[in-house]
Amino acid sequence: MSRIRTETRGEVLVITFDHPPANPFDQAASRDLDAALTELNENPALRVGIVTGAGDRMFSAGWDLKAVAAGDDGEDFGPHGFMSLNRQDMVKPVICAVNGLAVGGGFEFALSCTLVIATPEAEFSLPELQRGFIPEAGGLWRAHRRLPVNIASELLLTGRRLSAEEGRHYGFINRIVPRAQLMDVAHELAAQIIKGAPLAAAALLEVTREVESLSDAEAFARLQTGLPWRDRLRSSDDYKEGPRAFVEKRAPRWTGK
Repeated sequence: MSRIRTETRGEVLVITFDHPPANPFDQAASRDLDAALTELNENPALRVGIVTGAGDRMFSAGWDLKAVAAGDDGEDFGPHGFMSLNRQDMVKPVICAVNGLAVGGGFEFALSCTLVIATPEAEFSLPELQRGFIPEAGGLWRAHRRLPVNIASELLLTGRRLSAEEGRHYGFINRIVPRAQLMDVAHELAAQIIKGAPLAAAALLEVTREVESLSDAEAFARLQTGLPWRDRLRSSDDYKEGPRAFVEKRAPRWTGK
């Protein structure tokens, strides 16, 4: 049985890490998650992804160390690496709804998402140093981008847990939500995103990724070299529909074309 469960609700794909209590990832689970994210990214009927964990204790423990100890020590994690964390092509927003403890790869996955909401009990930890390795599936550098550098270094070097309140204080977490309301709020956020133009959302994520580490001058120069989703947006019907709807005082009718 797959450790990844998916459910389509309108234009939203809900992905659940479904191997409680810890929701860890072996190679098969990583491949299944990668396939689910690819479906989200490539299916034009889907606009937003929501990712959460099953149970009420953990979002995900990340790498399944018990499976590794039992011999599952290969690296056939899927085309985009462990937990799809090497993916550089997402053009659909992903909302991470953290329902509990996010450890190792679980924290790394949250760091890779577009938006993060969490329950008050949620905590985040990168204890790899205490296990004899480093969080090289993205956590090492993404933590330094999403958190103050000295805080990220402390978490990485000590393995201590970051509380949800701290995460919100530092800007990593968008909202702290009571457990019973977590998925409702995630769907409310998704509905707000869906009101926008799909091609514009794709272009926004593409441009953000491309210019993230550039200076202002370099970012403007990068736009002039051409970016597929931005170029597609600027030549689309939707690019004209927004201003037209504004002038006609009606809701826009997006087609994604």
